[in-house]
Amino acid sequence: MRAFKACFCLNKIRQRPGYEDPTILASQTPFTVNEVEALYDLFKKLSSSIIDDGLIHKEEFQLALFKNSTKQNLFADRVFDLFDTKRNGVIEFGEFVRSLSVFHPNAPEADKIAFLFRLYDLRQTGYIEYVELKEMVLALLSESDLVVSNDVVESIVEKTMIDADLKGDGKIDEEEWREFVDKNPAIIKNMTLPYLNFRVTKQTTGIEHHMPICLGIKGNRLPCFNRLILLPHDTDTIISSLNSLCGWHCHGLKMKTQPFFLLKPAEEFQLGLFRNSNKQSLFADRIFQLFDINRDGFIEFEEFVKSLSIFHPEAPHSQKVAFAFQLYDIWETGFIEREEVKEMIWALLAESDLILPDDIVEAIIDKTFEDADSKRDGKIDLEEWKELVARNPTLLKNMTLPYLM
Repeated sequence: MRAFKACFCLNKIRQRPGYEDPTILASQTPFTVNEVEALYDLFKKLSSSIIDDGLIHKEEFQLALFKNSTKQNLFADRVFDLFDTKRNGVIEFGEFVRSLSVFHPNAPEADKIAFLFRLYDLRQTGYIEYVELKEMVLALLSESDLVVSNDVVESIVEKTMIDADLKGDGKIDEEEWREFVDKNPAIIKNMTLPYLNFRVTKQTTGIEHHMPICLGIKGNRLPCFNRLILLPHDTDTIISSLNSLCGWHCHGLKMKTQPFFLLKPAEEFQLGLFRNSNKQSLFADRIFQLFDINRDGFIEFEEFVKSLSIFHPEAPHSQKVAFAFQLYDIWETGFIEREEVKEMIWALLAESDLILPDDIVEAIIDKTFEDADSKRDGKIDLEEWKELVARNPTLLKNMTLPYLM
């Protein structure tokens, strides 16, 4: 009877549209059979989020990226189109695995370069043209929350075309693209997602797939597909994620922990953010300092909860504005000065893998102070910051984490 049930379930899976044998997919990609099976679990969740038909529709793809099925994004549209290799408006399981394999750490670099070229070739002409490059730069800047003038955008595009368009014909072909990437390898850094190396271990209850919380990085800025983030919806998963970050032992909503559990800045906090305790990040350092309310070099549980509460969707807007101001006030003088803005811009660019010359960065800073420094004293105080945020609300976009509800 058990054998009959197992056979029935297997046949039911095979009847799903677009399903392919994991063994075959593993032979054609860098994934193992167990990893393909783990990806199928992920695929089932994505493909049933709106329409349970075993296919990922564009709205479901958008929902996985932004928790909003109607949000428009150039990167999401392009990645969906590239994953949809059959051009039938949906992503089948085989397409999902084969396309995602390009981001595997063991995938050939040539495949990553070619995928990224097709991503930027918006009109699919076999070339990356000036207008296409500008659209991508604008999308990148938008995702990075950098507000710059059109002149600065034009300068970025022109500088890129000068460096990449070796033939001087106003467009970048695949050969020129490969040479450009060879000179600027950081361009394809986010074409590799380390978390695609799943840990799959045998347990007494069967096979346990240790799936990553996110495929990619930080919410959310990759020049390939902007942070494919698959964040938890339910409270248990959130608690489990906090458990991984802080080392607490949780059961449901009850935390069994010491009254004051401590996090170390150079280890647990960095490890929780980047899965790398040695990675340096200006944002991580500043956030740790702001979470460490007692200024004793550690984050206690009470500090952790109080600080994280600012990112709750229902937290007062004024608290979010004040926290963001403190984040940018690196030297804690009560003002945001030019050098602090410059450091933050470099950090944003590093996180986004954008490479800009110094003169462009200076132009961005000039524009920022022109808009924000209404008193013209060379610094931005809290009052001026509030006015700037009121005019540019996207500055606080990442100060709300919907998943904390």
